[in-house]
Amino acid sequence: MRIPSTSPRRRAAAAASLATAVALLATACGSGSGSAGGDAGTSAKRPGKPFIALSNGFIGNGWRQTMVASFETAAKQAQADGLIGKYQTVNAPGDNSATEQIAQIKSLLLQKPDALLIDPASPTALKPVIQQACTAGVKVVVFDSAIDAPCAHVIQNSFTDWATDAAKPLLDGIGGKGNVIVSRGVVGSQPEAEMHKATEEILAKYPDVKTAATVNGMCDGATAQKAVLGVLSSVPTVDGVIGCGDGYGVAQAFTTAGKPVPAVTFETNGRALNYWKDTKLDNGSVAVMSDPGQSVAALWAALDLLDGKNVPQHMTLPIVLVEQKDRDAWAAVLKPDQYAAWPWTRELFQKQVEASKSGGAPVQPPVPTTAG
Repeated sequence: MRIPSTSPRRRAAAAASLATAVALLATACGSGSGSAGGDAGTSAKRPGKPFIALSNGFIGNGWRQTMVASFETAAKQAQADGLIGKYQTVNAPGDNSATEQIAQIKSLLLQKPDALLIDPASPTALKPVIQQACTAGVKVVVFDSAIDAPCAHVIQNSFTDWATDAAKPLLDGIGGKGNVIVSRGVVGSQPEAEMHKATEEILAKYPDVKTAATVNGMCDGATAQKAVLGVLSSVPTVDGVIGCGDGYGVAQAFTTAGKPVPAVTFETNGRALNYWKDTKLDNGSVAVMSDPGQSVAALWAALDLLDGKNVPQHMTLPIVLVEQKDRDAWAAVLKPDQYAAWPWTRELFQKQVEASKSGGAPVQPPVPTTAG
């Protein structure tokens, strides 16, 4: 996930979350070095069936763990359906190091995958190794970030959409008036600048809303909790806090200060959504983040490219916005550290391709009704 930064979300994963990740990824990913999906003892590439590899530059948060798990589930089913012969996931062992991911990709290329999916640690540093892959005839699909590599296909969410969905429903929910705190992401990064610009433009359309304080929450619940708590004594009334998926921590800040929790921008994981549900907040709160299901869309893009189909070089897929009307449905199917992900089937992805080609509105995936 590209939290407004050139690097992924920098929230320290709790011990329980990391334990979950280890259990979740052990079958198909190994411990950072990667292993073949499916039966490890019979992992040789089946004749005529492609080998799909996923390179992930960072694994230390719930969003990334959900992203990998979504890919693993879809790839395992694609293998069972005879669409692929082998899949492999490799997670860089460091903290979003482009150098480590480049080495990881070079190692993967020695195994001659037919397609390589990449959640990149850098939008620029991976360009030479991506070109190396393309030159070797590997289909490359980059997701979760733009990339400076013309030979790659790119799938991502829109930072402007993220900021818009974080702000507008919340401002409408508080009646278009009152005091708000703006919790910014990683100030100085290009994505954060894009998001903050969109937020400011939206706020300008609400003349009865006053920005009482601006903090740097880093799109991280723990960081936002400290930052918001630090300004609450100087802000007597707060009707909403516009963030980028840090609302659970923001809510804890208000509780600690003995103040009512205002409308906030929650994370889209099970913990935050169930907190929102259980506390019966009905005040304009929303939950919005980028879609970890992009990894599954990237899988379908790779298979279509291998089949010789025309896939747009760049596709922007819908952000995940959870409003109150859909909150309980999402909360019911998500584990605490699992993030809401659109259920991309191959058919749904191909509808998205056609919409992209025609310039039509993006296809909106359905809210899941069962746990993934």
